[in-house]
Amino acid sequence: MNLNSIDERNGTFSIGIQIDRDHRGKGYGTRAIRILLKYAFFERRLNKFNDSVLEGNEPSAAMMRKLGCVQEGVRRQVIYTDGIYQDMILFGLTKDEFIDKEGLA
Repeated sequence: MNLNSIDERNGTFSIGIQIDRDHRGKGYGTRAIRILLKYAFFERRLNKFNDSVLEGNEPSAAMMRKLGCVQEGVRRQVIYTDGIYQDMILFGLTKDEFIDKEGLA
């Protein structure tokens, strides 16, 4: 897990995460991202988390929604895999939305 695509000037970032198959669906990813969001928003003073999920990856999309992320759009047919072009679903979360969702105000 790591922060990436950090834009200090505009306060935006994304997170890369990979959970081993044997450990998926147990909440580890959600908890880990929540910790990294707190770090990014409060220690690094960033303002906006941006991420994307490959269409059909419902577990990852559900995790984004559980974290409070809002679906902001779709980048159509930008990934070619398994012989077909697939969409990327765009998600975002602002610091203020995170504070409200986590009850940190």
